[in-house]
Amino acid sequence: MRGQSKPNQFVKLLAKTTKHHGIELVYFNPKDVDMKQKKISGRVLVDNKWENKEVNIPLFIDLTEFSFKHKKLIKFLRENSHFTADKLDSKSIDSMKKIKEDGEFADLLIPSIEHSDLKGFFHFINKHQQIIMKPTNGRRGDDIYKLSKKGRKYVLSHGAISTDNISLSKRQLKNFISKKSRESKFIYQKYIESKTQFGDPFDCRIRLEKNGKGKWEVVINLIRIGSGQKVVSNVAKSGSVSKINKFLKANYGEKWKTIKSDIINVGKTLPYKLEEIFNIEVGSLGIDIGVDKHGKLYLFEANTSPGYGFGEGPIAEVRCDYYKCMLDKYANSNG
Repeated sequence: MRGQSKPNQFVKLLAKTTKHHGIELVYFNPKDVDMKQKKISGRVLVDNKWENKEVNIPLFIDLTEFSFKHKKLIKFLRENSHFTADKLDSKSIDSMKKIKEDGEFADLLIPSIEHSDLKGFFHFINKHQQIIMKPTNGRRGDDIYKLSKKGRKYVLSHGAISTDNISLSKRQLKNFISKKSRESKFIYQKYIESKTQFGDPFDCRIRLEKNGKGKWEVVINLIRIGSGQKVVSNVAKSGSVSKINKFLKANYGEKWKTIKSDIINVGKTLPYKLEEIFNIEVGSLGIDIGVDKHGKLYLFEANTSPGYGFGEGPIAEVRCDYYKCMLDKYANSNG
């Protein structure tokens, strides 16, 4: 179940993969569900073309976190089907508090606050000198700013070109912060200089799927470089990707093996800890890790509805195995 009315190319690839393994994939969105008749008017792939098909509520549904805004529908589906998806807001202060209290991954956390008053905000930027400002509901790097204190002035950066740098007085910054806070709820974080040797921001995307045993599997580790960007490594807007070994060797020298080992360990252990701490069960995860100039890792974000670029084939294969695992599990539990 997805929000778009038409299946995209990845869903088409996934449908071909599931069909090869004897599983029929039905694509639908929330408006396609008839809760009274307990039917779904979905689409199935036949001879490489999507055709309409009405089906009963399936045994297992793959949905993303956007679906949870349809509260009545989610309640209905919980009562009539099974799915592995929950919302995880890793960027919220409450979520970071839980990770900190647990302790195991507290060292990955970035010092952060949610904006409550201007006094607290200025105390935070005076302490850290450079901070990142981003909406808690942000997507794909939109509306993210870097704020730097330069003497009595403040420099605001947003976007990829030098003309996006704006120098503000304290009064102008107050007005900007007040205006933005009315538009959206923001979080402020210490700026972590996760940059390449050429000054471009980057992060490591650890892309995970649950596999045929219901366990987490790292499908791909990618370095995402925001070429020419100041604030975030947003490949969706511009930039590039790199293989992890080549990148770490070029940018961290002798430290590269240790850094890679740390990243791999996060991929192996953090997903299970997140499910434990937040009492959730999900089937997909994208974990974004920053690395400072000393090689220290920081958790930028954990996303339960990650994209599938740069790994469509492997993701489809692993996800198909997971579907089979879930179908077998729930078929057996239903007798």
